[in-house]
Amino acid sequence: MFGVRSSVRNVFSPLRFYRYRASILSPNTQWTSRTLASKSSDIAEKLAATGLWTLPQERPKTKFAKISKPKIKADKTRVNIVSKKLCDDVFSYVGSSLDRHRGCDILDIYPGAGLWSRKLHDYLKPRSHILMEPDAALYEPFLKPLLDRPNTTLVPVSGLIWPELNSVLTPDYLPHQVPPDATRLTKRNDTLLVTANIAFHPKKRFLAFESLATLVLYQFVEAIRSSSLFQRYGLVRMLVWTRHDDKYGLLPKVMQKRKKLAIDSELSCEWVREVCGREGPDSPWFVRDSVIDASSSLAVWNRMAASGEKIPAGRMSEGLVAARLAANSGKAAAPGSTPPIFRRPFQEALLELEAAHEEQGFTKDSDSYKNMRGYRWRANWEDKKHRRMFDMITRLDAITALYKSGRTSPEEIERLESEWEASLQSQPKGFIDEFVTYKDNIHYCRQNPPLLHWDRREYDMMVVQPEEFLPNIPCSLIDIQPKEIHPLLRQMGPKSNRAGDCFGLIMSSMMAQSTLPVSQTLDALMPGAADYIMPRWKSAKDVDRGGIVTNARHAELTPRMLNAQQWEELLELWFEWPFRPGFHELVARTHDELADEGSMLASE
Repeated sequence: MFGVRSSVRNVFSPLRFYRYRASILSPNTQWTSRTLASKSSDIAEKLAATGLWTLPQERPKTKFAKISKPKIKADKTRVNIVSKKLCDDVFSYVGSSLDRHRGCDILDIYPGAGLWSRKLHDYLKPRSHILMEPDAALYEPFLKPLLDRPNTTLVPVSGLIWPELNSVLTPDYLPHQVPPDATRLTKRNDTLLVTANIAFHPKKRFLAFESLATLVLYQFVEAIRSSSLFQRYGLVRMLVWTRHDDKYGLLPKVMQKRKKLAIDSELSCEWVREVCGREGPDSPWFVRDSVIDASSSLAVWNRMAASGEKIPAGRMSEGLVAARLAANSGKAAAPGSTPPIFRRPFQEALLELEAAHEEQGFTKDSDSYKNMRGYRWRANWEDKKHRRMFDMITRLDAITALYKSGRTSPEEIERLESEWEASLQSQPKGFIDEFVTYKDNIHYCRQNPPLLHWDRREYDMMVVQPEEFLPNIPCSLIDIQPKEIHPLLRQMGPKSNRAGDCFGLIMSSMMAQSTLPVSQTLDALMPGAADYIMPRWKSAKDVDRGGIVTNARHAELTPRMLNAQQWEELLELWFEWPFRPGFHELVARTHDELADEGSMLASE
């Protein structure tokens, strides 16, 4: 799919294709290299005793001193869960949603030290538990308490090499699982649960991809559409541990990081939820209006209050704390109802300088005073800019309201749109780009349900600590529940009408020009496509379904604004179009837009 299927879909070896890469930590990182392997539990002590992970204080002080080699050769980039409390908190928090899997078969990929595997086994009491562990020589002593239980099997192969994974998906290992017929292939299969730990530090590379883990997540999601791998048994739920920065492509928190993988998950999954993870923004480079984040946190707080969901002590995020206060006070602003607020690093520096100035009194020729004055100037400048952005979004909302009311003539609306567009065009290009991003992020959260899986979450994530993992890299537990997908998306391969394959090419091409109007990107695919599709594309003009009614150039519907239902309707109309190009012609027309990591997966 998206040009990478032929090279990575069927087989790759994570043990052969990787290289070490220096970890790039964001400004929000609260730990240093000296704590990357601190021992915080008995399991961590035992793992450290293997000699595979060297603590900073245990390293030789001179460059000529010898470093003792580990007793067993194994992959030392693996990150293990070592906190019993974290596992217990997970089951006390979301265990009720796992109850439907009691007595199921568990397929456990890369169990490692096995703490999570043991806790999952204790909770679900499965009828069979298969552990696929390539470093069996290292981890078998850790897994022995689990292996002593009946119907638990250790298979010393990698579950990330598809032929090895497929060798386990047989009656010999899964006698209770039978591939269903076509009518039941799109139904939930709660008798099988897949869990995997694909957290690595440093990240593993594969070919041109920076992270093997994000590529595996992509393959897991693609398997839903093609009913391959373990999805051959129906729609199988997945619980995946991964680095916090490997989930960006699958579960973005801002529009700027929503690429093809996220869209695929919206088309294929009922939910993608972060059960626990690191607190803070995903990226220092991409932020959205803090009012949107506050509104999202308040919405999830209300959902949790309605369902009686309570987060374990010490696991609540700052965003949820603020949402609780807002709910109690009854003061909460809706996105687009106040000037936006974008959190920037300089704002904290300004607060610190102002506090120090009040205490010490900087002289006017001091560097501290000059820095403070510069930050104040920037804060004032940004405040004025945000007020202009608020004015533009307010005027645009007013035009949309006039459209919906039907009480204004088309000529009057056209005049208002022209004035709005001229006003925006008179601003610097940087302001226009920033405003369009702000506007599109608001468009995401105003839909019902919100466009991003993150904003739809039924509960907030629990906050983890670095010491709960070894090495001390905070990881996320991602809960992925597949759903029945549009029939056309399943049409892949030479024995079908290739609708699913065509959709991959269409989306790849359109998302390569994601900020252009959809009419332009359709005509770039094939001249005349927009003339047929746009008048018939009902959801594209339906505000209640995520559509846009205004015709101003910078307010039109663009590919990155399309939700899952709009993509599905677009595919239906494409296959109704009598002059659509065939699959092979479409391949030829889109050959320059082959998928790469930047367009398929979200990166920094």
